[in-house]
Amino acid sequence: MWKDNEEGCQYLLTERDAFGKFCVLPVRLNTADNMHGYINILMRNTDFSYKSREYRITLRNDEQPTHVWLVEGDDTLYYSYQAALTSRACALYDVHAFDMALHPEEFDRQWAFDGWLGYTYSPSSTQFRVWAPTAKQVDLLILSTPTDQSTHTIIPMTRGDISDTLNQKRNTHGVWFATLDVDCDSISYVYRVHHADGRIVDSPDPYARAATSDGLQSVILSPRSRRAEGFSVKHGDDAVWRVENPTSAVICEMHIRDFTISRTSGVPRALRGTYIGACESGTSNTYGASTGIDYLDHQGISYVQIQPVAQYYKHYLPDGRRRYNWGYDPCNYNVPEASYSTKPNNPAAAIIELKTMIQEYHNRGIGVIFDVVYNHTFSSATHPFQLTVPDYFYRMNADGSCADGSGCGNETASEKEMCRKYMIDSVMYWAEEFNVDGFRFDLMGLHDIETMNQIREQLDSLDPHILMYGEGWDMGVNLPADRKAKKDNAALMPRIAFFNDTVRDGVKGAEVYGYAKGGFVSHEGTEGIVAKGILGSSELVNYDTPRQVLNYIEAHDNYNLNDLLTRLHPDDDELCHIQRVEVANALNFVMQGMTFMQIGQEFLRTKLYPTGDNGELTLGDRLNAMNSYNAPDEVNRVNWDQVTQYRDTVDFVRQLITFKTSSDLFSYETYSDVRRHVYVWSAIDSSGIIGFDITGDDKKYRIVATTVDVPVHNMLKDLDGAQLILSNNPIRIEKEKILEAYTFAIFEQVLSDAS
Repeated sequence: MWKDNEEGCQYLLTERDAFGKFCVLPVRLNTADNMHGYINILMRNTDFSYKSREYRITLRNDEQPTHVWLVEGDDTLYYSYQAALTSRACALYDVHAFDMALHPEEFDRQWAFDGWLGYTYSPSSTQFRVWAPTAKQVDLLILSTPTDQSTHTIIPMTRGDISDTLNQKRNTHGVWFATLDVDCDSISYVYRVHHADGRIVDSPDPYARAATSDGLQSVILSPRSRRAEGFSVKHGDDAVWRVENPTSAVICEMHIRDFTISRTSGVPRALRGTYIGACESGTSNTYGASTGIDYLDHQGISYVQIQPVAQYYKHYLPDGRRRYNWGYDPCNYNVPEASYSTKPNNPAAAIIELKTMIQEYHNRGIGVIFDVVYNHTFSSATHPFQLTVPDYFYRMNADGSCADGSGCGNETASEKEMCRKYMIDSVMYWAEEFNVDGFRFDLMGLHDIETMNQIREQLDSLDPHILMYGEGWDMGVNLPADRKAKKDNAALMPRIAFFNDTVRDGVKGAEVYGYAKGGFVSHEGTEGIVAKGILGSSELVNYDTPRQVLNYIEAHDNYNLNDLLTRLHPDDDELCHIQRVEVANALNFVMQGMTFMQIGQEFLRTKLYPTGDNGELTLGDRLNAMNSYNAPDEVNRVNWDQVTQYRDTVDFVRQLITFKTSSDLFSYETYSDVRRHVYVWSAIDSSGIIGFDITGDDKKYRIVATTVDVPVHNMLKDLDGAQLILSNNPIRIEKEKILEAYTFAIFEQVLSDAS
């Protein structure tokens, strides 16, 4: 074995298992190695009379050992035991061993099960079910009870005995069953799975609804133990906070910890960064301005989108402290993250406190949307998916390696029946148990169209006003393009919305992988793209209705709007910089479709936290700001004092939110309505002027955004009696009759009966 540009070492294969001989190679990586993640090996005998080809091994990036299998007479390097068994040169050759990956339709036909999984509780007994069709044996391990933390009971489970490929509700021969005739409230448990290759692994329940703080043990909680005081589930007409017309919605993205972890939040220290802190009322910043939930309520937003709250894998620093992480490393999809609870070691607390938070937002008339990350897991070795049914829940290559369209080491296989079932069951659990009002799907383009439409159908059966949208980027190559839930296929998913990155870039520019470019507010000649956004973006993507368009200029990824404009225009004075920010914000609210924003974009939130000498920004500081998923609190926390510092911009955005949510101007439900009411009369690239009219029954509105100075009369010469009703620069418009560069304005004309 050798690493690139280093001498090699020899190792003897002295161990043996059912497959053949093996050895363990001690690989130590330094920082430079981690950028590559490879080692090289070859096999030989003592006198070199036999020597294999050289193999290059890609090392795992999830802190787990890398396993590979070689078969004499086959030059393939296999990353899966089951894949290796399909080699015709293998003494254990089994043509069907890797069907769960290479022939999933046949595997699903034989093994898929359409019934409940996990556990069902009653005070007198609890039933357990786990789907593990390739296992030789599964045991239920009871690890503790409320009165005895040292209990360790092994209960053999029974495999179902019905094989019925025509009725999956009866097809139980891949399911393992057990019943415990005692009150199981608050006990912890795992499944011990015996695999065909001789491995015996302990797995949390994939369908766990509560877990220990490390996520390694599942916990049973009775309905009584999960109950939050004052919490109620309402759908349909009873869920009055859900918007009737999605295109009138304003969605504000936030992260539980970032939202209140700063002392400027005014939240009591013990509650900062928690579910309870996120709904604490009566809080204020250093200057007495409202913060937190009171601020969001006053601004008038429709929904908050919460970054992931499903339990995620924890990373630790060398000194043992837990490293910050946003939560896009899922390990238990149906378990609320315990670190946001005031009692992280109490499995029930996270559930109760999350429900309490959701109820407080509902009481304010604000819906709660969950950011869900079903497209990958932190590890494809230690996740319950892999521990219970190896190689099934992931898209695999023929050599047993994981497809990696997510860029996180693996991607899940939503098109497989049991993976699809899992996603549907999980989404419905959050909607039914926690009264969640919508779902944002991370890297939705990795999922298949059929799965997303089935999720939409299930949510519609509960309440058609539950929102559903996601990132429609075209990523990965293991799913055919015509099956991907990407925005180019929007017409095939008519009630699902997509992030509108094209118009985002047209308005403010973008930073992707360190490369920055400007948009309209940088006078970069993108007026035509922005105009298409104003009309609902149907000329950019084959959307079915405007409700499929999620307009945004800033989200948690990449530079904030404020930071991007700081980088693009370092010589701007403060006033010019603020006005660029205001024009970008304004355009985001006046485009047809839903509106999405990140908390703080309206008060110039920054993630550029300097750590260099004399307060200078280092390269590392800039990289943190571009991708802050694991950056410290100093980078990610919301500085609520900026609400006061930029109060004029905050007030301007609040007025825009009111326009968006309370009138039809920017929220038409059909493209025929958009074409009938909205007319863009100026959008010449590089002109510096975007102008359009919206004509209602009794009023006409003229909206103008500029990056150059323009006399007011040039903009209003055909609009007699028009009055200015909103602008980020009203004084110069009214006194000097000029729309100076970086001005946004809305004028109103009352129409006569003849009009």
